[in-house]
Amino acid sequence: MPYPYNWSAEPLNLLSPEIVAAVKEALGAGIVCGLQFFYCGGQGPEPCAFADLNSCLSAVEKRRPGDVFTLWSVPALTEQGALLLRKQAAPAGEVELRKIQDWPNAGPGREFLAVGYLGNGAPPETTWGDSDWFDRLEDLAHRCAPAGEFAALPLTDLVEEGNLWIPRLHLVNAKRPNERGEVPLGGAY
Repeated sequence: MPYPYNWSAEPLNLLSPEIVAAVKEALGAGIVCGLQFFYCGGQGPEPCAFADLNSCLSAVEKRRPGDVFTLWSVPALTEQGALLLRKQAAPAGEVELRKIQDWPNAGPGREFLAVGYLGNGAPPETTWGDSDWFDRLEDLAHRCAPAGEFAALPLTDLVEEGNLWIPRLHLVNAKRPNERGEVPLGGAY
């Protein structure tokens, strides 16, 4: 075992049939996006997004055991009124983008997660950050116009306040298992 933490087959993992079925169902409705946290990796999380189950499973299988994926369904967040913006086959207008730009400045530590999908066989693209990174969000929105899809998630609002990572309204918050189907019960992320 490469790390000294206890591993268990008890919690559901990213490859558990129940989680795979939930992701498959969500992908049937649209894009799934989120963050990948690296188990004992010495780096911060990276954004990720998927438009089909095969690319999602492939990404999970390429990651190290213990890595965590927190994923949200863009259509589900749309239904709950939890997005900053979602555009499908229509460009994001300048007024809409300025509202998103103002959102991180409304409180300390506010971050967004944005996903764009051209739908031409290319995988979805993601970016995340705070007001200092708004130019990346804006660039992604413009590249997806007018035929693609773009969504901006209020990442800070999708996580419980405090020092622990406790996502809200998420589809999946689970770890990649090792070859025995076990996940670490602790460790650094």
